[in-house]
Amino acid sequence: MCARRALVPRFWLSDWSLSALLVLLVFNTFVLGPLAHFQAAPEFLSPIVHSLFLLMGIATVLRSRAATAIVGVLGLASSVVRWTNHVHPRVALERADSVLALLVCAVLAAMILARVFSAGRINLHRIQGAVAVYLLFALMWAFAYKLVALADPTAFSFPSAGMNREDLIARLVYFSTITLTTVGYGDITPLNPIARSLAALEGFTGQLFPAITLARLIAMELYHRQQRGA
Repeated sequence: MCARRALVPRFWLSDWSLSALLVLLVFNTFVLGPLAHFQAAPEFLSPIVHSLFLLMGIATVLRSRAATAIVGVLGLASSVVRWTNHVHPRVALERADSVLALLVCAVLAAMILARVFSAGRINLHRIQGAVAVYLLFALMWAFAYKLVALADPTAFSFPSAGMNREDLIARLVYFSTITLTTVGYGDITPLNPIARSLAALEGFTGQLFPAITLARLIAMELYHRQQRGA
């Protein structure tokens, strides 16, 4: 048991995959969307970024065989569906892609959050893990919104019509991010009852998660200092 605990700090001190995953999350959330909107990037950039994201996600959970197996299977299926849908777009593939991507994000968020709150001192990688989970939450809700939008094209009120599939997910990632951070500019409005409930739940999560995480990390750091000084 002691040996297992001793591995945790070393893992967080040398986890390059978590840093790479965070970089990809930031790029996907804040850069890829505008590039797709202005058609400033090749169409295959999105599935490439998605595939890299899946690889880094698998690398992040390699310490757990069960998590590696789950993320690996979901990631492989998600990558195949994403590339197939890129070549031969279908509504059914869009739905499958959203479900698989949502599940991958949920499993990764749970695994990383468990590492963030595991025993050991507070360091940069724990902070990176908390930020990565926050961005994974934004992606999870974006894919949930996409499922609603695919079932009901009038589920959201967008500033303009005539969107392609890349524009849809880019706008939903933007809407999810501003809802999670409770900014809420009002340029995109959920009209479908399910979309409204999801938005309310995301805003509630966006308020609680930073407060609870910060309180937990501070308590862990204070406990570690007390144990070190004892």
